[in-house]
Amino acid sequence: MKTQALPLRFLIVFLSFVFLSFSSCKKDDANPKEVLPAATMEGKNTFGAKVNGKVWLPKGRTSFFQPNLDVLFDTGFEGGSISIRAYRVEENPDSHEFMVIFMTQVDGTGSYNLGNPQAGSVLFEREECVYEGNEGEVDGTLEITKLDLQNGIIAGKFDFTITHPSCGTVRVTEGRFDKKIF
Repeated sequence: MKTQALPLRFLIVFLSFVFLSFSSCKKDDANPKEVLPAATMEGKNTFGAKVNGKVWLPKGRTSFFQPNLDVLFDTGFEGGSISIRAYRVEENPDSHEFMVIFMTQVDGTGSYNLGNPQAGSVLFEREECVYEGNEGEVDGTLEITKLDLQNGIIAGKFDFTITHPSCGTVRVTEGRFDKKIF
């Protein structure tokens, strides 16, 4: 009688172990959800925004020599200028998006009007359409939250709405960047 109970107990313990092992496994998400980076001011080389409500992060590269995020600040041009360029290239290299924010007269922390064509411009490009601030309407702000030239850090927030007559409107919200500039 004892010899028959031992294999049955072994089978029950073994099946319990197998069941618990498989039930505790988590499958990795094949498409992890993209989230905006934190709005930091430490030179963490981050950038993100929501474009029409969806998270938009730099991704991929348009070429070997071109990064997907570039932030330049020039103290000597037009009272201080900032150029922010971010690319998003999907698996298909023909599917890309490009965002540029350019502003002059940036002399420190503060809020700057992206709708002023004498001081700045915005560009948003998708393969089928190019939204340019000088061709359509732009409404928005660029806020420089940190400009530390001694440590080479520039950080800020932005939002804008840009319209193209034949392509509609793009709304960029909750934008943020934190970049080492040298």
